[in-house]
Amino acid sequence: MPDDVKTQDYMPSYPPYATEPLDTMYPDIYYHVYPTVKQYCEMYDNPNNPGCYPYPTRVAVEQMTTQIYQKVTMVTSYPLERQDGGGLLRPIILILLIRELLRRRGSY
Repeated sequence: MPDDVKTQDYMPSYPPYATEPLDTMYPDIYYHVYPTVKQYCEMYDNPNNPGCYPYPTRVAVEQMTTQIYQKVTMVTSYPLERQDGGGLLRPIILILLIRELLRRRGSY
C-alpha cells in the first residue's frame, strides 16, 4: 500500500471555515441586556460620581445591577427567571456590567 493512501486514512476531516461572524452568535438576551448596561455605565461611570470613579464600590455595582435588572424585566420576559426570583438573568447582567466597567478602564 503506498504511503499517501495510509496518511489519507488518518487525516481528520475539518468543517469548512466559519462564514458567520462571532458577534452575531450572541443569544437574543444579550441584545436586550448589553445596551442597557452600556446606558447605565454612561450615566453613572463618570468622574463626578464618587461611588463609581475611579473604581466602583461593590454597593454601586450591586445598585446598578438591580436597576438594570428591573428595567430589563419590565421590557422583556425570559424563561431564565423563576417565580421565586432566582435564575440566571441577574448574574448575566452582573457579568456584563463588570466587563463593561473593566473595558472602560482599559483593564480588560
